[in-house]
Amino acid sequence: MLVRWARALRAGAVPDGPSLPLGVTDHAVRESRARLEPLIDVGSPFEAFAEAVEEAGFAAFLADVDGVVVRRQGSGALDHTLLTTRLLEGACWGEPARGTNAIGTVAAERAPVAVVGAAHFERRNHALVCYAAPIHDVRGELVAVLDASGPVAAAGAFAHAAVIATAATLEATWIGRAYEGALPGGLFALERVLAALPHAAMVVERTGRVRLANAAARTLLTPADRRDARRFLVGAPSRDLRVEVEEIVDSQGAIASLVHLRPRAPKSTPLVEEHPAFAAIVGQDPAIVEARARAARFARTELPVVLLAETGCGKELFARAVHAASPRASGPFVAINCGSLSASLLESELFGYGPGAFTGARSSGSHGKLAAAHRGTLFLDEVAEMPAPLQALLLRFLEEGAYYRVGETSERHADVRIVAATCRDLPALVQSGAFRSDLYYRIRGATIRLPTLRERTDRLELAIALVARLSARAGRAPPTLGPSAQAFIGTHGWPGNVRELRSALEHALALVEGPTLERAHLPIDHEPQPTSLDHSEKTTLLSALDAGHGNLSETARLLGVARTTLYRMMQRHGLRS
Repeated sequence: MLVRWARALRAGAVPDGPSLPLGVTDHAVRESRARLEPLIDVGSPFEAFAEAVEEAGFAAFLADVDGVVVRRQGSGALDHTLLTTRLLEGACWGEPARGTNAIGTVAAERAPVAVVGAAHFERRNHALVCYAAPIHDVRGELVAVLDASGPVAAAGAFAHAAVIATAATLEATWIGRAYEGALPGGLFALERVLAALPHAAMVVERTGRVRLANAAARTLLTPADRRDARRFLVGAPSRDLRVEVEEIVDSQGAIASLVHLRPRAPKSTPLVEEHPAFAAIVGQDPAIVEARARAARFARTELPVVLLAETGCGKELFARAVHAASPRASGPFVAINCGSLSASLLESELFGYGPGAFTGARSSGSHGKLAAAHRGTLFLDEVAEMPAPLQALLLRFLEEGAYYRVGETSERHADVRIVAATCRDLPALVQSGAFRSDLYYRIRGATIRLPTLRERTDRLELAIALVARLSARAGRAPPTLGPSAQAFIGTHGWPGNVRELRSALEHALALVEGPTLERAHLPIDHEPQPTSLDHSEKTTLLSALDAGHGNLSETARLLGVARTTLYRMMQRHGLRS
């Protein structure tokens, strides 16, 4: 107390201050209140706090960084005392004006304080007990002071604890808005990005505090590290961790960093040593690692291979890698899409045709894909779409190695390995009779399932690799994926799989000029355009309320907004909390 009083004296405060202590104009109060609106808006934690402390005989206050009271709520029973002490909106309670007091001392010390009775510097305030706590922004700067003041007889642990807890909640609200200003979806989007990463990652603020961390990072951090991760990051190399940092930036500059902690050593050893041909298939998702390992193992054999995957998952990339890693690598790789041609055209494309076999045929005939793939690999894409008559012809070829060109009676031979692919459920088609069971069992020597992009946990790693590859092709340095782009890549459904991602990144690279690729550079037609913005917002709000079972905290989390923003949205659309 003596140290604080000495500081007050040096600042020019006197124990018997003027009867009308320093205050500010109504205009200045309105400006400060407008800046701090998210902390005192309708439905904010400030309201619930004020109601709770009023039951204990206290009034609630919010002051700005200069100690000016911008909001008072509750405890009309204290009106006379508060008028006498000038604890009113517009009054300045900074230490130079009022000496030691909860609001001014918190503004000076940036830490929670309790000032009880005679601990106040001004004698007129000895009848008060005041508890206050600071509210900081994401950069660690003081934003406001929360205070509960009442008669000294009401002093107790409840009000003190309520002030500290509510200040922490209000601070989280303020910081959450900073993240919303930095990237779409704010902290909610960052949580989803972190959860999708296959390696340890966290969001570290300028103060060193870890705001978010995924499960892999949490296993590495002590409680002290979470309060300040800077020492941990300096020592990361000694833990065989490679640190990669991406800044999260709002309109005033960097507010935090997305920190990736990648192991220096390989995470796992593949089932077999992978052929260099598989290097083009990027990713460390367990499903893609397993698919690569199985493909590498079977590539060394003569077994036919069936690739099962949705369109756009990279089936032909896998097929080419299997061929390149096989004993037939020096032979041709020939692809044909069984779903893009009519039955008659597919037959002539696959088996070839003799001179004059049909109207429009070349006079010299055509050797066909089987002959072209001799001693190599034939890739039958969308094999499930092959018409039944051709299934029978293909089966005969696979069993005997013999076939006939269309319009000819001379038997021909070819030595090919089949790699087939489909996005259909082949066993179900066999069961329904749409695909021959004998052909199915003939071609499914090895079955490899490829994961969809939405199932993969390494989407960001894949996107970074694609950006590097596409940039190199264009002869430019690859831009960094900014937080908003990462958030979108981590949360978008990607119905078109890797093909859609590649197309989106090509679009972005055509637009980006600086060193960072953001969400704004990615195509906007990935998301449906609402016919009415208000209608769309109300529909989204109602859906979130339903999904959150009416719980407003959960609804705000689902929407990725602060609770104060949620209250404003509900008011705008006439919805009651």
